[in-house]
Amino acid sequence: MNELLLQTIVDKLNKVDEGIRQINSATPQMPDYTEQLKSVGTSLEQIKADVTGMPERIKFPTTAIYKLSEYLQINNDLLKRPPIREVKHHHHVNAGVIVSACLFLLLALVCVWLFNTRSMLQAYTARDIKYRYIQLQAGKQLRPFLSEIDSLYRAHPQVFRDSVEQWEEQRQQIASMLVEAQEKEEEAIRLRKKAGKIR
Repeated sequence: MNELLLQTIVDKLNKVDEGIRQINSATPQMPDYTEQLKSVGTSLEQIKADVTGMPERIKFPTTAIYKLSEYLQINNDLLKRPPIREVKHHHHVNAGVIVSACLFLLLALVCVWLFNTRSMLQAYTARDIKYRYIQLQAGKQLRPFLSEIDSLYRAHPQVFRDSVEQWEEQRQQIASMLVEAQEKEEEAIRLRKKAGKIR
């Protein structure tokens, strides 16, 4: 039986070989791509080596990301609590400028005071000269009157000054009333002349 089985297997193999020959003769001859496949194989091996070595070359920067997240957290906290700004005004005027300004104002006030004092002194000097002139030029009847005026002034200077000022005001009022009366008289004369022309 073994021989029969062996014979059958040999026959079958012969038929398979015959079929393969027929298929090979029926199909055109295929080109040989073994060299290209070898180069593709080596390229694939190189790519595989590069891909396996990639994690070492492209490391994820965990420490830098950790620091960045800390900085972002600090910034977020600062943005939630904005700082309060206090505006402080600094005046850059030193003491020398202030002292100079005060001295200038003091000098101006002293100059104004001296000018007023000089004006008053000139007025008093002029009045004194006029009074002395009246005393020298006055006749015998005017000298006792001037002496009486001097004694009245020495006795009550404020009352004497007030009475003189009041008398001057009255004379000024009388003078203004006389000027007004003269203007009205001139107006009346003008109106009479105008009325005479109308008749």
